[in-house]
Amino acid sequence: MSSITTAARRSAVALVALLLAVAAAIASAPSSASAASPAPAQDDPPLVDNDFPVTREGAYGDNRFTVFRPSDPAAVGEPMPVLAFGNGACAHTDNSEVTQALTFLASKGIVVVDTGSADGSDNGVPSGQPIPSLLTDAITWAEQEQNRADSPLYQQLDLSKVATAGHSCGGLEALIAAQDDRVSATVALNSGLFADGSYGYSRDELQRLHAPVMFLDGGPSDIAYENSQANYELVSVPAVLGTQPDAGHVGFITGYQMTEGMTVVVSFLDMVLNGNQTARDYILDPSGLASQAPWSVSSKNF
Repeated sequence: MSSITTAARRSAVALVALLLAVAAAIASAPSSASAASPAPAQDDPPLVDNDFPVTREGAYGDNRFTVFRPSDPAAVGEPMPVLAFGNGACAHTDNSEVTQALTFLASKGIVVVDTGSADGSDNGVPSGQPIPSLLTDAITWAEQEQNRADSPLYQQLDLSKVATAGHSCGGLEALIAAQDDRVSATVALNSGLFADGSYGYSRDELQRLHAPVMFLDGGPSDIAYENSQANYELVSVPAVLGTQPDAGHVGFITGYQMTEGMTVVVSFLDMVLNGNQTARDYILDPSGLASQAPWSVSSKNF
């Protein structure tokens, strides 16, 4: 009798083990729904792939600024980042020098608010000295346009993605305006704060930056080269330093290096503001910009 009981117990244990194995196999097998689920979404195309027609116009209600934007904002398909830009020589009336470069930026789906009146007429703002508040005022203007019902930019902006940038003296404006909490990225083109505090701002201001910054310079022939290099070393935020020795001081703005320089600017903004992986690889990976002679690229804190 005991042998029969023992055999029965063994059979029951074996049956339970078999049932558990079958249940485990069923649970681990992909269902028809999971098998048909889509693969993880690919990274969005980088902004540099865009090529929208651009409208250049005076800022509504404020002739201190000129706006460069996609002509049909809705065609962009998503709210656009905003870039407040300061001109070389802190030119606050005539912005004709940067028109080509800023048109390039806007064609990629960025709304650029630049200092200077659209027709170069007197707007009451003196030139030649940095006025960083112009760039923060440009951001405020964009906020107002976002909510103005008749604006072509009505509800077309992503105000969580705001940057400052500038060339030469305008780069000083961008670095100081970048202390504004609304700013999430900054680009200083052929620029940097002076060791002796020239133009009224010392390098101590760099410690007030709170968001990633890129310094681009044109090599030793660029009068801003030493400032650009030194400023990069001094900042504690995530930073990129790019040098193109053929560009000199104005190549990124009016020279043969304009397209490549503005491509770097767009990619940096795309990386920081949008988190685009393709743009990040281009800026930070050794196989990206750094592999393109004669560029040299350094980065830190990313």
